[in-house]
This record gives sequence, structure tokens and C-alpha cells, in this order.
Amino acid sequence: MTARLDPHVRFGAFQLNLLTGELRKSGARINLPDQPFQILKALLERPGELISREELRQRLWSAETFVDFEHGLNAAVRRLRDALGDSADVPRFIETLPRRGYRFIAPVIQPPATEEASSRPEEPTTSEALPPPAVALAPSVTRARVLGVVATIVLVAAAVLWVFGYRSRSTVRGESAGTSGRSMLAVLPFENLTGNPEQEYLADGMTEELIAQLGRMDPSRLGVIARTSAMQFKKTTKRADQIGSDLGVSHLLEGSVRTTGGRIRVAVQLIETRHQTHVWAEQYERDVRDVLALQREVAEAIVEHITTSLAIAPADVNADARRHSTIAEANEHYLRGRYYWSKDTADGHKKAREHFRRAIDLDPSFALAHSGLADTYVLLGSDGFMPMRDAYPLARTAALKALALDDALAEAHNSMAAINADYYWDWVEADRHFKRAVALNPNYDTALRFYSGYLACMGRIEEALTLARRAQRLDPASAGTQMNVGVILYFARRYDDAVVAIKEALDLAPDFGPAYVMLGRIYVAKGMPDRAVAELERARGLMGRRPDVLTPYAYALARAGRQREARAMLDGLREIAKPRTPAPFRIAMVHIALGETDRAFEWLEKAIDARDWQMGLLNVEPAFDPLRSDQGFAALVERVGLPRQADIRTRTSH
Repeated sequence: MTARLDPHVRFGAFQLNLLTGELRKSGARINLPDQPFQILKALLERPGELISREELRQRLWSAETFVDFEHGLNAAVRRLRDALGDSADVPRFIETLPRRGYRFIAPVIQPPATEEASSRPEEPTTSEALPPPAVALAPSVTRARVLGVVATIVLVAAAVLWVFGYRSRSTVRGESAGTSGRSMLAVLPFENLTGNPEQEYLADGMTEELIAQLGRMDPSRLGVIARTSAMQFKKTTKRADQIGSDLGVSHLLEGSVRTTGGRIRVAVQLIETRHQTHVWAEQYERDVRDVLALQREVAEAIVEHITTSLAIAPADVNADARRHSTIAEANEHYLRGRYYWSKDTADGHKKAREHFRRAIDLDPSFALAHSGLADTYVLLGSDGFMPMRDAYPLARTAALKALALDDALAEAHNSMAAINADYYWDWVEADRHFKRAVALNPNYDTALRFYSGYLACMGRIEEALTLARRAQRLDPASAGTQMNVGVILYFARRYDDAVVAIKEALDLAPDFGPAYVMLGRIYVAKGMPDRAVAELERARGLMGRRPDVLTPYAYALARAGRQREARAMLDGLREIAKPRTPAPFRIAMVHIALGETDRAFEWLEKAIDARDWQMGLLNVEPAFDPLRSDQGFAALVERVGLPRQADIRTRTSH
């Protein structure tokens, strides 16, 4: 549907009056004949979209003039480009899609709807026109050179957002940022316009890097929405105000990188969501051979401009720049590693490991790459794709190296905390590193989630819920983050509240299999095993015959009195191909439900020998309540180093 435009439209340094057809630049009127004006109006009605040549023919010419259409349209577009000072080869405003049509690629700025026409500013914006938020790579430009742009965008955006955190006072979901002193921002996903799926890692990597870097700027005043929620809006058609409402943010950050003819253009823009207005925008263009030098030049220029105009102390944006390699190819492998790591599959983990290793080979001092490698080994071990005894020592070595290179890296402290908690059961060290990670970056949602799980295992339920809900605020569109709250409530024996939280996760993602697994576990604890079996059947339909589905399914069947089926399912687990073997901890749960206490203890011993990461749940998992009075169980808890059970029962009571 065609957008209804305000009569006064601005783009770059231009202002167009749609009623009179007047085009002005810096206050000076530019002659624009009717046909070029009509083409410009059509493009502005649907910025960023293809306007076909046929559509323009129907709009501008009658059927009788069809023979002159091709020549007439080409001439009108040329006159329009001349008026705008635009180029078909290096477009700033109008992009040609050969044989198809045209697209307006600069941001279109309109006054807020509440303003009167007389109050609309006549002066042009200070920035030149920007391309749409996208990443497009010319085949002639090497990927290694383009990767340097990531750091450039991060530095530019960091400088702007450092200031933004102090001056923004917008209202978000009824919460006054002026009262709390904290505004919320989302970094929208970069779009891969190369037409090559192999380049997707670059677009996603740019988004993730911006989120991570901006999250560290000034967390007391600026909250940054997490990657999982931001990625929900990849290729979205939603307006800025709709996204702002969905995520509870006052501002969006968009960026773009375009390359053509040996030139590279970097652009960023900050959008206020309520009125869909541009707060700040800038772009830079250089030769592709100058990308690495451009990084520091752009950052320093932006910092100087903003800090001088607002009379505030400059931000140390170069600190984050030092976390990235000066070797472009190493940065490329790091971004590829994070891209595959987020896939959360066996193949993705293995590819991530190879890319992180390659980044380290190219630059041994690259702390983020060492931290990424540590995270990958943690997933390979905890997901059963590598034996824990092999994966976690390698993860620890990588995390220690990252910390030795950069002790102020929140990602590395979070990795180290997870390693200490999951495998070494060094709860004191885990707590220390989690605290350090959250202190270094309070916007780091992964650290908040992991730390909340750790606190729950320690029986510190209220603290755990506080952090889990903070993570929710930063990652509001993530079903996994929502489910984390339900898991903690389950450990606290607040089963009704847990069901509500899990169903809210399913509202976000109706096909999120782990949520149905969790519902099954909760319904068993509530004494509703038949309902649990139904939920676990749905989980199996969504996730397949995975051990993390079949073990709770067998547990629910046993609790429902269907022991023969439970045993058959337990036997069937042995047929599942390695290396994703069933966790001994979960098999022990099934034997408890079958009334086979001795067998349950045998599998718990195996869990200790295998360093099964789930042993940290011993004190809080309701399935083990029948064993809590057994001295042998108390001895197991002591061997794992967990707090005494009496303390846990006191802390989890509600």
C-alpha cells in the first residue's frame, strides 16, 4: 500500500514540497520538471522498495505514448539525477535495478505528525544522504578489506551512543527514562544484499559486534537489546514505532556498508522510534585500501565533533577498538566463528571452532577469538558432541589466554565462570567471574542468564530471578530468555508461576520445543503426569528423538504408571548415535521414577565420573526430592561442593 506522505519531505540536504513540486537544497530552489518530480514522488512514497519501470509508465504516460516510454523514462531519470547531483554508477539517492526499475536508497525524513506545517524547519540536515541499512559487497572488493569496516561502524556508533545515553529522556513502555536515567536502544540487523548466502556471517557479525560494543558504553544510562531479540527483526517490514513498541526501546540504530568502484561507504543513523525521526546520521567514503586507517580517523573525528558541541568529556572509544585484530582476515574468521556458534548445532560448533582457531593463528593476541573458542568448547562438551573431560580443559585454556590478554573482557569472564561451574565445580571462582562479567557489562544478557542459573543452583532464588528478569528486559523477544525465568521458578517449587512463564515463552515462539519439555517436567512435579506426557509428545514431534527429550519423556511415563513404555524408551536411548550420548544425570531421574533407587545412585556416580554439568542441579531439581533423606545423596552433594540441602530448602521456600 502506498504510504501517505507529509507535504514536506526531507532527504539528505534536500527538502521537497509534494503539493507544489518545489525542490530546495540549502534553501536554494532547484528547477525540477513535472515528470522527474512525479518519479521522485513515486520513489519517496515507498523508500527502499523497487518501483518498476512498468509502474512508472502507467503513472506518468498514457497508453498512446508507450512507443516513447523507454526513451522518455530514461531521460526523466537522468534529469532527476542531475537535479540531485546523483550518479547512476555510485548512487546516493536513486539506485537502478537493470531492466526492472528504481529504488530510493536514502532515508526519508518527515516532521512528526503532531507538528504544524508552520513549525517545520526549512534548513536542510547537516548530513549527506545515507543508503538504507544494508551491507552490499561488490565482487571486486576483497572480504578482508571490508571486514575493517566493522570496527569503524562500532567506533562511530559508540561515540554517538555514549552521548545519547546522557541526553535521551524518552518514555519507554510507561517507564520514564528521565526518572530512571536509562534509555533503551536496539541495533537492527544488517541486511545481506550481496545475493550470496555465504556472506550472511558478515551482516550478522556486524549486528552482534555493535550490540556487544555499545552494551559496554554506559550501562547505567543505556540499555542495549540483546542479539536474539534484535535478530527477530531481520528483513522486517515493521515501522520504527512498531519495533520500538515490541522491544520497549526509544531508539534504533541502523547502519550500512556499501562498496562500488573501489570505494567504500560507511553510514550510521540513530532513529527515535516514537516519531520515527532521525536524531543523528553521518556517512564517510574512502578508497577500500584505506579501510584500516579509516577506523581511527572516523572515530576520532566523530568523538571530537560530538564532545566539542556538547561540552562533555570524550569517550574512550579506542579501548574497544583494541579488542579487535588489526589483521582484517583474523576479524573475518572471528565473525564467521560467532555466526556459526550461534547456530547451536554440531556442525555449527565445529565450524565455529575452526574459524576461531584460524583467527588465533593469524593473530595470537586476539582476545575475543580466544574467548569465542572457549565458548565453543563449552557448547561441544555440554551438548554432548565432545566428552566433557576433553572439551572443558580446552575451554579453560582458551579462556585463561583471553583473560591474560584482556582482563576487562566480559565475554572471557563469563566463559571462565561457566567452565568453573559446569565442569570443575569451583563455585567460588564461578561466582567471582560471573560478578566480574556483569560488572564489566551490565547489558551482557548471556552473562545475566548464566549467572541467574548459577544462583538458582546455589539456592539464591530471589537473586536469580532478579537477574533473569533483567535479561528479559534486554532480550524481550527471546523465548529462551523467557523460559529461563520459568526454570528458576520450577526450581523454587513455584509451579503455577513457572507454568505461566513457560506459556509466555510459547507465546513468543509456539514451536519452541524446549519449552514443551519444561512444561512436561513442571506438570510431573505438580502431580499431573498424563498432562506431562502430552506436552513431551509435542516436544518429541518438534525436536525429534533427542536424549534431552526422551529422558524426561521416559521419566513422565514412569510417573504416569506406564513403566513398560518408560523402560522401552530408556532402552531406545542406547540406539542413539554417538557422540550426543544421554546425560547420566537425566537417566538417574528416570530410575527414580521407576522406583529403582540403587540404579539411580549408580547413574549419579557415572555422572560424577563424567563431570556431567547437570550435577550442579542436584540440590534444586524436584525429581531428586525422594532421595534427599538418604545419607548417600547428602554425600554426593558434598562431593560436588554444593551448599547443604537444609540451606537450599530454606531459600527455595515461598
